Amino acid sequence: MNKSDLIAKMAERLDGDRTTAVAAVNGVLEEIESSVARGERVSLTGFGTFEGRERAARTGRNPRTGEAIQLDASVVPVFRAGTGFRALLTEARGEPTSRASAAGEGTDPTAGGKKSRVASSASAGSSAGVDAAADGSRKKGGKKARQQAAGKVDGSAVKAGKNKHGKKASKDAR
Repeated sequence: MNKSDLIAKMAERLDGDRTTAVAAVNGVLEEIESSVARGERVSLTGFGTFEGRERAARTGRNPRTGEAIQLDASVVPVFRAGTGFRALLTEARGEPTSRASAAGEGTDPTAGGKKSRVASSASAGSSAGVDAAADGSRKKGGKKARQQAAGKVDGSAVKAGKNKHGKKASKDAR
C-alpha cells in the first residue's frame, strides 16, 4: 500500500469524500514529521512511537571499493511498533498471541509501566532465541544454533576450508 492507496481507503471510510481523505492523511503525516523534526516523540497508543535518534560520527566502508570513509553524525527517524500492532501482525500470521502480552502481564512496575526486558523478549518469540518451526513446534536456539544447523559454524565447515561466516578460509586457517 502506498500513500494514494491509503487516501483511497480513507475516502471509502468517509463516504467517498476524497478531498477530506487527502487533507486527513497529509495532515497526520505532516504533524508526525514536524514533531519528530522538533525532537519530540510521537506516541500513538496501540500503534507505535515515532522519534528521532542521534547517530554518532563513525567510519564506514564504500560497498563498491571497500575504501574506508568518514560518516558524519546524523539524526535518523525511528518507528517502534506498539503492542497492539505487533499482536495484530502475529495473529495475521496465524500464530497465537502469548498469554503474557494478551493479559498485559510482564509489566515491570519499577520501569514506569514498561514491559521488562525478559517479558518483552519472551513475547517477541525469535528475539528470545525461540524459533517456530513450520509444523508449529518450537525449538530453542539463537543465531548460532541456526548457523550450526545450516553447517556454517560447526567444525566441519572449518575443515571444509570455510570460516565461521561461510566464506573461504585462508590456507593458515585450514
